[in-house]
Amino acid sequence: MIDTHAHLDIIDKEYLPTLIQNAKDAGIKTIITQSVNIPSLTKSLEIAKQYPEIVKFSAGLYPEETLKESDFDELKEFVTKNIQDVFAIGEIGMDFSHPIPSRELQGKIFRKQLDLAQELNLPVSIHTRKAEKEIIEILKEYRNVKKILHCFSGKFKLIKEANEIGCYFSIPTNIVRSEHFQKMASELPKEKILTETDTPFLSPHKDKNNEPAFVVESLKMFSLLWKQLYEDVDKQIDNNYEKVYC
Repeated sequence: MIDTHAHLDIIDKEYLPTLIQNAKDAGIKTIITQSVNIPSLTKSLEIAKQYPEIVKFSAGLYPEETLKESDFDELKEFVTKNIQDVFAIGEIGMDFSHPIPSRELQGKIFRKQLDLAQELNLPVSIHTRKAEKEIIEILKEYRNVKKILHCFSGKFKLIKEANEIGCYFSIPTNIVRSEHFQKMASELPKEKILTETDTPFLSPHKDKNNEPAFVVESLKMFSLLWKQLYEDVDKQIDNNYEKVYC
């Protein structure tokens, strides 16, 4: 089992060893921890080095309000310096739910990070909120980049369009409560689906923070929706992961 999208850098340091052990006990073999800004680059890389047997490091800039153009220069310098430890580029994307940063700046830095991923031949994990159409138009220019749409909540017309240009879709564990994600899992090709948690967010359990061990809940739901054995679903998702990340 794979968790392609988690934020281990914001997990309480005292709980992190327990979270990692829970993941191992559940059968999770890989967790990709996604960075979102300059400070989280260092924190995320440190965690990946602390748990190299299970954690992989993804370097990226999320479109948060403090984002500035010079951040990309720092990101690129960090990636170049630590290239042997960089497994993917993420979390990147665009978010138009707030007026800051500007759409122009978000688009510029998004493209720069896609260029970097293309140059390094690394997959990208993409966040989009109220910018789904704009992001898909940009991604059409990057057909050779392995693109994973993280928690994609766009309309199904856009989901179909994204699928046609080769995007993969990482579906979070709250699929157990989300009709949207259940429909995505039912209608998309099985070969395009990946599992994620977005730890500590989007938990399948209302009374608990999310964690990688809960990927098992997604596989149970896929098994139900696809009318396949749990073991066959696990194998399918693992094969998808291998195509994208290995």
